[in-house]
Amino acid sequence: MSSICTALIFPRSFLKDQTKLDYKNYTYHRCFKKHMCEVEILHYLIDLDSELKASYELYQYVQHCIKIKDFELLKKTLENKQNIVSSYMKTAIKTINKSINYVENTLKYGYNNSILEGSNNKIKVMKRISFGYRSFYHFRNRIFITQNLAKIKTA
Repeated sequence: MSSICTALIFPRSFLKDQTKLDYKNYTYHRCFKKHMCEVEILHYLIDLDSELKASYELYQYVQHCIKIKDFELLKKTLENKQNIVSSYMKTAIKTINKSINYVENTLKYGYNNSILEGSNNKIKVMKRISFGYRSFYHFRNRIFITQNLAKIKTA
């Protein structure tokens, strides 16, 4: 089986953090016609192409820098590895370098807008399910009740 086809079968292994790869559980894989663990499969696929190996190692290193929130290490990593990685990774590096100040702020401060995005998503789902309220007042009250911002009056 070709390496590209095999890589398409195991895409999650490439995105997984290296520390979370499975070293112990061996399962039979038809592609390889033998029992292999997740790490062996990943190493086999990476060793097929040097560009893939460089891209994978850069991805893992960037993921580690973000996990430990070390901006300077991330910046050095992105500067050093540009020439040997794939064209897709080069595009990603250029995108990160364009917004490097925002990346620094993200790693420096612990703020994000996930709670706000979740609230907006709930409101949009409610709006979609309800097919429109006749009164905006009732729609607004339903939003407040589901977000626990208002209580239902009981008699």
